[in-house]
Amino acid sequence: MPKSVFTVTTNYFGEPRLFGVYKEAAGAIAAVQHLNENAQADIGDEFRIRKCEVESTKSVTEQLNRCRAHRAVQDVLPTDE
Repeated sequence: MPKSVFTVTTNYFGEPRLFGVYKEAAGAIAAVQHLNENAQADIGDEFRIRKCEVESTKSVTEQLNRCRAHRAVQDVLPTDE
């Protein structure tokens, strides 16, 4: 049976990235507030909360872990600048 979750996507990191997946909208809103208040969001930063249905929590967790692993690799690679 599909389950509803809320995702937060942001371009705060310079490109659109999945920031988190939350069981309730309140958790997603708290995450956006945290980014806005503590990370000092700049003009033009975007935060998107989206409600979606997933088949299982495990599939969403795996997707989020892949995104985080990709970000970790990108963070340690030297830039071409």
